[in-house]
Amino acid sequence: MAQRLLLLLLLAAALAAAPASAFPGPAGPDLQTQREAFLKARVQAEAGRWEGVEPWLGVLEDYPLVPDLRAAWLDANLGPETDQEVSRFLASHDDLAFARGLRYRWALSLARREAWDTYLELYESSYPDGGDAVLRCHALTARISTGREAGLRDEALEMWLSPVSQPDACDPAFTWLEEQGALTSQRRTQRMELALDAGEFRLARWLARPLGTAAVAEVDRWTGMRAEPAARLADPDAYPDTDAERALVVYGFRRLASEDPERAADLWPAYDRQLSFSAADRDRTLRRIALIHAWRHLPGARQALEALPPEAHDDDTRAWTVRTLLREEDWAAALEALQALPPTQQQEPAWRYWRARMLDVTGAADQARPLFEALAGERGYHSFLSADRIGAEYAWGYAPTPAREDVIAALADRPDIRRTRELFYTGEESRGRVEWTRAMRRLSPEEQAQASILASRWGWYSQAISTASSSGLRNDLELRFPLPWRPVFEDRSRRAGIPSTWAYGIARSESLFMPDVVSRAGAVGLMQLMPATGRQTARSAGIPYRGRVTLTDPEANVTLGTTYLSSMLARFANNRVLATAAYNAGPHRVEQWLPETGPLDADVWVETVPFSETRGYVRRVLASEAVFNWRMSGETLRLTEVMQPVPPRP
Repeated sequence: MAQRLLLLLLLAAALAAAPASAFPGPAGPDLQTQREAFLKARVQAEAGRWEGVEPWLGVLEDYPLVPDLRAAWLDANLGPETDQEVSRFLASHDDLAFARGLRYRWALSLARREAWDTYLELYESSYPDGGDAVLRCHALTARISTGREAGLRDEALEMWLSPVSQPDACDPAFTWLEEQGALTSQRRTQRMELALDAGEFRLARWLARPLGTAAVAEVDRWTGMRAEPAARLADPDAYPDTDAERALVVYGFRRLASEDPERAADLWPAYDRQLSFSAADRDRTLRRIALIHAWRHLPGARQALEALPPEAHDDDTRAWTVRTLLREEDWAAALEALQALPPTQQQEPAWRYWRARMLDVTGAADQARPLFEALAGERGYHSFLSADRIGAEYAWGYAPTPAREDVIAALADRPDIRRTRELFYTGEESRGRVEWTRAMRRLSPEEQAQASILASRWGWYSQAISTASSSGLRNDLELRFPLPWRPVFEDRSRRAGIPSTWAYGIARSESLFMPDVVSRAGAVGLMQLMPATGRQTARSAGIPYRGRVTLTDPEANVTLGTTYLSSMLARFANNRVLATAAYNAGPHRVEQWLPETGPLDADVWVETVPFSETRGYVRRVLASEAVFNWRMSGETLRLTEVMQPVPPRP
């Protein structure tokens, strides 16, 4: 809460210090004053002090975000005194971004207070799909408490029979099931087996205790298999041919394949001869062993993939068969394996490129050239590589979108669009994105195209990019590859000794230029830095580090991001491909992915990166850098100029 207040106060101070020209679009002095007033009032509203909000309401008359102040105040004052107002407020503002969070926290407040009639009314009207386990369990408790027990037993059992632990909110309903005699030994055994299969051993042990020592011993065997699969699987004769034993063995091989795939490959044939596995279990086990061999580039990868029976293959194993052969530079075999990919997959740009590469290397240049030419007529990573192969110009295909000022003016005056603009300017960009997406659904394709121009004029680059792409403006490179904070990117990149076009490619791929975005892994800001990386890099960059405040500040984030990117470039001997991959996946993983023997062509190395996310990321960054270079200089930066061969592991 303290950090949130600090951020709001800093933003208010920045707005107060900025001239009117700092606000693009229709923002004049009056609107600037309203923004400053709103930020100060929001601090009071979030603290639950409406008396601190009231002095600002006169200035804020007709300001689009006034409802947000009341929502913040209600959120801070949930209780019996505000229940009716919350209900009316949500009914009037259901389509606004704050409604979802306020409604959820109100539901939890009602459950804590055991206001079960109101809770059920809210739950049944707002959460009919029952997707949230906490709310669903509170609804079960509410029905028990209000005597609405029709069908309750079956619904509660459905929640209880879960392979994972359920929230504490489910405890009253599960206690009720116990009192009803519904949690029989058979059902406990069933859930224990589900938990074991899911690897939820703490839950399995808790379920086993009432079942006796045999059940606890069974959980202990699974726990031991997880901890030391190689030792537990050393003797195939130790496992009789029963359903339970086969399930344990299959789990063990899943663990062993991750820990030591070569040992798993050695042990599996003896088990396969001794136990009557189902075809599904056999195929799944063999597929996992083969894929992990391929992902780790182990010597037996090719043999493991080629030994798979036809029915065990899927799209992943077929693709990794091709990649493994590429890594071995067996071009003829790779071309043959590519023919086994599904036809739709073969038409993807990646496989079209590799077909041409394979034909070219195997002496069929006359067949390869038309394929390269067709790809070179498009725009993207594989198209740029194809153009390099035949010495063709890059097909930029730039087509700017004509601005229709009448449409843009009408859009800017729409209440829903005005709200998104103010959410963006007052630091609620994530909520603004939610409402912008909803607003776009109400517009025609032509209006969406003009809306992307409007967002760009505001400096809301993430929405300009996403809206331009979704509305078919894929060739408007000005909208889709903007140059925000250009002086900052150019200055910090120069200090770090790296091209600003590369830094732009990283930032666009990481965040679409959203300064506030936080990834699922916890990376923050324009160039998506983990807090620990930011703290460490701040020392070498010579700037103070204040946690998320620093990471969400564009200038500080770009300083840290370019500094860290430069360190990756130095670590990998100026190899741009490896440094890009390291920025995404971490340097230790990239070092593990280096070839064992001689150097490898950079395009082959990228194609055989084990993580699909990193593979796509490197392609996207390199292609984006080429576009940014063309936009900033008018010159073509060829991918082959920055894709030097990948050296072997030291």
